[in-house]
Amino acid sequence: MTELIVPISAGLPGGVVEIGLAYTPGETTPDKPHDWRTGSVALDGDVLVSVSYWSGSADIIRRGAPGAHKTVTGLVGPRGVSRCAEGHAVVAQPEIGRLTRIDRDGHIRGHLDLPGVSPWFACQWQDRWLVSDDTQKSVFLVSPDGRTVDRLPVPFPLRSVRSAVPVSADHYLLCDRESQSVVVVSLKGELVWQYGRSNYPSSQEGCLTSPEHAVALPFGVAIADTRNHRVLFVDWEGRVVWSLGGVGRAGSGPGRLWHPISVSVDGCGLLITDSGNDRVLEVDLHGRVVAAHGHAPMEAGTFHLPRSLEPTPAGYLVADSYNNRVTSFGVDGQGVRHTASAVGRDLFWPRNASVIDGSTVVSDSRNGRILLSDGHGADDWRELSLSLAGRPLALIDPHAVRKSRSGWLVTDTGLNAVLLFDPHTGDVLHAWCGEQAGTDLGRADVTRLPLDDVHDAVIDDEGAVWFANTGHDQIAVLPHRAPRLRVLAPRSASGASSPFVAPRSIDLMGNQLLVTDSGNHRIVRMTRAGLVTGVYGRRRGHAVDCLSDPRLARVSRSGEVISIADYLNDRVLLVPRTALGEDSDTVGSAAL
Repeated sequence: MTELIVPISAGLPGGVVEIGLAYTPGETTPDKPHDWRTGSVALDGDVLVSVSYWSGSADIIRRGAPGAHKTVTGLVGPRGVSRCAEGHAVVAQPEIGRLTRIDRDGHIRGHLDLPGVSPWFACQWQDRWLVSDDTQKSVFLVSPDGRTVDRLPVPFPLRSVRSAVPVSADHYLLCDRESQSVVVVSLKGELVWQYGRSNYPSSQEGCLTSPEHAVALPFGVAIADTRNHRVLFVDWEGRVVWSLGGVGRAGSGPGRLWHPISVSVDGCGLLITDSGNDRVLEVDLHGRVVAAHGHAPMEAGTFHLPRSLEPTPAGYLVADSYNNRVTSFGVDGQGVRHTASAVGRDLFWPRNASVIDGSTVVSDSRNGRILLSDGHGADDWRELSLSLAGRPLALIDPHAVRKSRSGWLVTDTGLNAVLLFDPHTGDVLHAWCGEQAGTDLGRADVTRLPLDDVHDAVIDDEGAVWFANTGHDQIAVLPHRAPRLRVLAPRSASGASSPFVAPRSIDLMGNQLLVTDSGNHRIVRMTRAGLVTGVYGRRRGHAVDCLSDPRLARVSRSGEVISIADYLNDRVLLVPRTALGEDSDTVGSAAL
């Protein structure tokens, strides 16, 4: 399958090259990240309120008067916003356990502190507050004075409670982002309606991917299907009435959205908070956009949740995970070729694509396969079979494959193991696995270690094995012939702790290490003793020097360029080594 061109933006500040996002005429990658809108609500006929997480502010937007906006400051990490019976906007601030009321003129009318509750979204339900607490994975009913808190029963363990809104006097609509579902639940905890296949992120019919918010109407439910870049309207029979947005293709052009994070009722229509595009859309009940508020320079994207970028002799190779394909293209973005199937099966969530010894190597992760190709045709692919101690070893969820001196390494999160194998025979030479491995690996050539959800590993010239021990938020090393892991404690030049959150990749950078610190939205260079010597990614966001949940970073053979899979920004980057800045003593993470 071919495509005309992959957009490449070169000559950005610091010499950074951005790949995969196209901009409207006259626009380019922004120097300053936007403030990440997290919710919007209509107060009356002409006033909208939109809150932004990073700036801690609320915008008062007057329809038909573009220059009459007002900004309300002083909020702390605002998330959801609703409209109360008094006609005020109610802003949820989970970091300080507070609800704040703002009127149509931008005046703060009062606060309600909720001891022991972290409200991500709150709305009035009869005489109480219905509160979604994603921190505690719970839904609460709270008295008007905030003193009485009742946890509501639920039909299944909640994983990420971003919103709950009333449907009737005794039922509410719950949006569980990580369970990939929107459900109607009774006050008794009974499940009475569901849309989305539980724990199965997909754009297939009847499925959702990380839905952040939903709102009920008499004839159906509007759902912000966030990582599918769309808003759906589904009737109560589960049929999709309309869809706004392009699955697998972010954008701000006609029919495109980028991480829509909330949807609310606006008279005879809906308000959509299109977070990636930093705008608020007014949409009628047929899914047609009738007005837009905000500036959206990014027009369209090629990738959706890319997991790896590999420079090749002919250009570049990208594992385009959500689109279930591997994409190759030239240094000018042309000559695009998509590979979406191999060896008789469609690819399913490829997490890594690289070139090793002249062969293209793909981790077809959710199919549990490692694929190799020495050519460009559909018939050139073959599947690599592994064996351990003479027994076939089935992979479950392979991630990065890389070359070492004594063989190839593959990390498999399903097995919770790192395997060193002979690429010619498939024989596993050694395995390092967690104490709770995903399968019985036997005892031969296996080292058991305190590893959890390990995503990447590399062997240095001294034979030490370095692990991105993701589930334990650690970078750890097993020195050659040593019996125990040594955990690095990252620290800044001032001596302050600079802890990792979900580090997902590790690479050698001369005598230093390069770590993808996904949860902190940064790439870190550090010494093997843990001293941080350089950082790329000053905060979460879409701008030249920002990242959003990066998943993989690799150093070029010259050591001068770093390739980064900037996962939630739907782009990949080439970053000069010189663009790494000094570490800040304050490291923050935002699970947006």
